[in-house]
Amino acid sequence: MSKFPRITVLLLMGIALLGNSCAKRSPQGEADVVDLPHGGRGRTAPAQPADRAVAGSESTQLSPELGAMLTDRARDRVQEMNEQLDPRNDGWESEVVNQLATGQLKKLAKLLTHPEKIRDAELAGVLARDFRCGHLRPLKQETVHAQPLVTVLRGHNDADERTAGVFQQAAGFKDALVALAQPLHGLQSIHAHVKTIHVDMDPATVKTRSMIQVDGHNDERSTQWKATWTCDWTREDQQLRLTSLEASDFEEVTTPFSRWFSDCTEAVMGSTSCFRDQLKYGLGHWLGQVERIQGMDIYLRYGMAAGDANGDGRDDIYVCQPGGLPNRLLVRNLDGTVTDISAKAGVDWLDHTTSALFLDLDNDGDQDLVQASSARLLVMNNQGKGNFQLKKKVSVPFDVQSLSAADYDADGDLDLYITVGHANGVVPAGEVANEFVYHDANNGGSNVMLQNDIEPGGDWRLVDVTKSCGLDVDNRRHSLAASWEDYDNDGDLDLYVANDYGRNCFYQNDGGKFTNIAQEAKVKDLGSGMSVSWGDFNRDGRMDVYVANMFSSAGSRVTRQQQFKADADDRQREIYRRLAKGNSLFEGMGDGTFREVGKEMGVEIARWAWSSLFVDLDNDSWEDLVVANGFITNEQSDDL
Repeated sequence: MSKFPRITVLLLMGIALLGNSCAKRSPQGEADVVDLPHGGRGRTAPAQPADRAVAGSESTQLSPELGAMLTDRARDRVQEMNEQLDPRNDGWESEVVNQLATGQLKKLAKLLTHPEKIRDAELAGVLARDFRCGHLRPLKQETVHAQPLVTVLRGHNDADERTAGVFQQAAGFKDALVALAQPLHGLQSIHAHVKTIHVDMDPATVKTRSMIQVDGHNDERSTQWKATWTCDWTREDQQLRLTSLEASDFEEVTTPFSRWFSDCTEAVMGSTSCFRDQLKYGLGHWLGQVERIQGMDIYLRYGMAAGDANGDGRDDIYVCQPGGLPNRLLVRNLDGTVTDISAKAGVDWLDHTTSALFLDLDNDGDQDLVQASSARLLVMNNQGKGNFQLKKKVSVPFDVQSLSAADYDADGDLDLYITVGHANGVVPAGEVANEFVYHDANNGGSNVMLQNDIEPGGDWRLVDVTKSCGLDVDNRRHSLAASWEDYDNDGDLDLYVANDYGRNCFYQNDGGKFTNIAQEAKVKDLGSGMSVSWGDFNRDGRMDVYVANMFSSAGSRVTRQQQFKADADDRQREIYRRLAKGNSLFEGMGDGTFREVGKEMGVEIARWAWSSLFVDLDNDSWEDLVVANGFITNEQSDDL
């Protein structure tokens, strides 16, 4: 077994970290590049959900249907993986302790769903005889947000209230739990979640820090509260018993309705044959129906575009599909339902499609359509009323991740920027094959800037100007998303690029020429960048930027253990911790630089984050944040 155990690979978000460390400097000479393990060249294995892969806490379970399809060799491999993921076999005692502590806290959290039924016997297996704690629901609470749609309370206990033994033993703790659960009274569908983020140990005692979240709703309201519990445990008979509990960071959110959003998929799409026959089935279903040669893959991502395709003033959606399934154009009707006009509109392509974008390329007043298919960009002219004609096929790298548009050169038409993830294994002429370095990769596919040179009534020309405009610098960092904004108010649009395996790029536009100023502007974020969104969250007139990365409770625990990379310096270990910490909010300072404020603003932890967007949900003129999170769930619904 490697000195860097296999458990850590998955706990740190599933990247291949078992190889030897490689000393590498960024080709562009950026500071703070340290020795980190690397994987192979070309396409790397997709990251696995960290907390689903926590060693020993969650083994790989096979459904009866899948198990029946496996060979004896495959079943043996699953068993081998489960054994490898068991921390008892890998020397990670902190993860064994995490399983025990989290298991005990989950028992307590479950009791909150029916506090009136709590029995002393249910607490006996969790609490030590001398257990004591302060108020779990703070006595001091402040309303920090009060609007018709949402009320937010935050509370804290004074130092003596947090540590004092106000509640003692099982009877006292039951009172504390009942008081904590008071806002949940009368609610149904109550769910409790526990994430342990820190574990400290000595031979006799354990200290953990965990995030607790409980939510529920009825027909009249919904309530959610969250808090951080710092717990002291004693070890007794291979079990942990809770000796004290300190609550902090308490926040409670209440809305006067059952939920923010209602699932209206069936009402909107249920009458269409494309929904009944195709879209209602998940990717897992179609993986068993369509040959992989078509380009279908469980780890690939398929986007969608919104725009007014037929000029009726209502936004429609174009749904990208994996290879072998037709893309769908769904136009919105007056009654809120949709009609599938994919075939009639000429856009029901069967090519594997990762991204699409509605935009008016030829300045004729209607929305044209661009889609990224395998190794080519299909550019379609809207001929009016949602009828599209293919005008151009543009060769692009095979792993296009996203499309964005902006008039970067201020000539009056929209240009296209294409982000690309993995390279296709072909090393560009004049370059040397680079080894993959997770936090500072520079061997991904090359992003592309296409200048719009369409002549009215003539040829639809899109010219690759990536190099001539300066966007070829730091351009192979496995990019997933990009967003345009004139952050310096000089009249041209600047570009922020979120990179999955490399430091993010921030290109300042100076008259159509770009320079990567991410380091100078203090936004070179080295998390696994998934998306980027601009907004003025504090209404100070300066643009701020939010970048979605990944939060891993397992990564937070493991990277703080003494045995983790014991031979590394503090700077190197801090980079690993950064990879697990979550999202980044950068506040614009007005002097060309930004300040990271995600933690203090409470928007750092958004689970395994993907798309993120500033939007005013409650119409109070303050921009809120919406973050999509999760990974491959298939039929499983309880892993978030």
